[in-house]
Amino acid sequence: MTLTVEQAISGHFMGQLIVQPYGCGEQNMIRMTLPLIATHYLDSTNQWKAVGMERRNEAINHIRTGYKVELAYRKTDGSYSVWSHTPSSTWLTAYAAKVFAIANDLIVIEENVLCSALHWLATNKQLPDGRFKEDVAVSLSNMVGGVHKDADASLTAFVLIAMQEGSKICDGPNLQSSMKRAVDYLLLKVHSLTSAYDVALTSYALALAGKLNKDILKRHSTESKDGIFWNVPGEHHHSLGATGYAVLALVRVKDFESAGQAVRWLGMQQIHYGGYGTTQATSIVFQAVAEYRTQVKQPDISLTLELAVEGRKEKTTITIKPSNIHISRSDKFDITKSFNITAQGTGVAMLSVFSVYYALPEEKDYDCNVFDLSLQMVKEPAVPYVRASESYQITIEYIFKDPSRNSAMSILDIGLLTGFKVDERDLSKLLSGKDKYIQNFELNKELSERGSLIIYIDKISNKEKERLVFRMHKMNEVGILQPARITVYEYYAPDKRCVKFYHPNKKDGSLNRLCHEALCQCVEVYKTRVLEMGFSLHADIYNMTIEKVVKEGSEAGVEGNIRSFLAHPFCRDSLKFEKGKTYLIMGQTKNLPRIGGKLRYHLGEDTWIEYWPTDKESQTVEHRKRYIGITSLADELLRFGCST
Repeated sequence: MTLTVEQAISGHFMGQLIVQPYGCGEQNMIRMTLPLIATHYLDSTNQWKAVGMERRNEAINHIRTGYKVELAYRKTDGSYSVWSHTPSSTWLTAYAAKVFAIANDLIVIEENVLCSALHWLATNKQLPDGRFKEDVAVSLSNMVGGVHKDADASLTAFVLIAMQEGSKICDGPNLQSSMKRAVDYLLLKVHSLTSAYDVALTSYALALAGKLNKDILKRHSTESKDGIFWNVPGEHHHSLGATGYAVLALVRVKDFESAGQAVRWLGMQQIHYGGYGTTQATSIVFQAVAEYRTQVKQPDISLTLELAVEGRKEKTTITIKPSNIHISRSDKFDITKSFNITAQGTGVAMLSVFSVYYALPEEKDYDCNVFDLSLQMVKEPAVPYVRASESYQITIEYIFKDPSRNSAMSILDIGLLTGFKVDERDLSKLLSGKDKYIQNFELNKELSERGSLIIYIDKISNKEKERLVFRMHKMNEVGILQPARITVYEYYAPDKRCVKFYHPNKKDGSLNRLCHEALCQCVEVYKTRVLEMGFSLHADIYNMTIEKVVKEGSEAGVEGNIRSFLAHPFCRDSLKFEKGKTYLIMGQTKNLPRIGGKLRYHLGEDTWIEYWPTDKESQTVEHRKRYIGITSLADELLRFGCST
């Protein structure tokens, strides 16, 4: 999801950060941060009404879950590792301590859990000159702004901030001495830093210690019409994070004028939710905005806005006052209509105008600029797997194409062919062998027999191709077997991915298409709501609202409109549609008749239909797995669905 920061901090969108943490030690901490960000911000700005008061308990439960899951990756000395069998990470231990220190106000965090982590950092990972070292490969470059020759300063500043925030709970001469040495190191280093991110991060750490050099911080800022910001070329989310750290530093020294200019710039930027690489930036931005709005006395505001739209009899009136200053209001009208807005009173408000229109989806080209990837599927002469009809050897080769470094932790996401099963014995050998080619694997199967194999790889070489070999067995015959996709990407940079397709018989990775005259489609996927049902001896007709287009098919611009679905009466008992309920409908439609200029859809043996539970039902045991599966599938199709 993409929206402006100003829209997101209105409160309503914060509800989308309330998600359940899970995964390895690194992933779990990143996911635990999301509901913690939301709770901290909504508490600070008193906006829970915009999300739903009952969701605060849900957020707290998710934070508590994240804490419990993370303890599985805690070593006896108080440090944390990405996997339970891997060495401890400096960055991950600091991040866990930082997050736990913030969460301590919301849930019960054992003092020893937090303090032992800080003690481990101080006694095991700090060098004599005051800087901290990292001996384990984690995605440090993405998570602390990752810079190159100044990585020591970034890591030291990050660990120091964790210690400073944790020192409210943990204290002692060892911790104080460690923080002093880190501050002394950063005071020497800050003059030579070249990256705006490193400068902003270091400045915040020094501001917490009362040692901020404001001139150096401001020297690395950039002015724009929207305010000031700290620019990281080519990495927008790092620019957001850097500006967030700068705001925190400026608020700390009570330079509210400069902080306000940076907050104004943040409010105009696009921020992305859902990608793990942006979580750190998201966290810092909301922490910074919340701190600014808590510390700064808000000016008196009393505004009345009137919106007049061509063709409307009545004007829309919006009143802005101190009690609702953080809540954004919106209106929607046809793009062809002219409008006029007038304001009376005192104060400043921001008006944003967005044009939304429908366009045919462009074919997404994953041109593999960052990775090179190939997969071979070769049929084996023997079939060793019980009840399998055929066996295939899968050979995957990959290389990271950045000449300056190996990849950070990466993911191989291998879609499974329908009716096929991966040989887990082979994967276990890759996991436990002497060379240990992979760190972990998961088989993800939510809604159907077709799922995904997720393989975690610690790093991918940029020098020579690496290879994984395992077997896959054909368990069931499938009429029309669609190719499956394989994707490789760095865990914290999921947008920079390489995607290929594979099939036992096809060399090209294209999905099967059905065409009728000028209409071609792979599959269309809708979320629908049943409005009316008409039954007869010859045909049943279901009128439904297309609430969401997950994958567009033959008909463009259908979202929000009513369409008819035709089914045979014999299917009535199997479909079990209920009026007012929502459903996922996916199918390959062909020979669609046009009735009144609109396509009429057929429901038959090629159609997949699932009940789509409501948000409220998703909290129940009966519907939770189905809801998670459907929403995950919808997200997958939005990102990877075949082009139309």
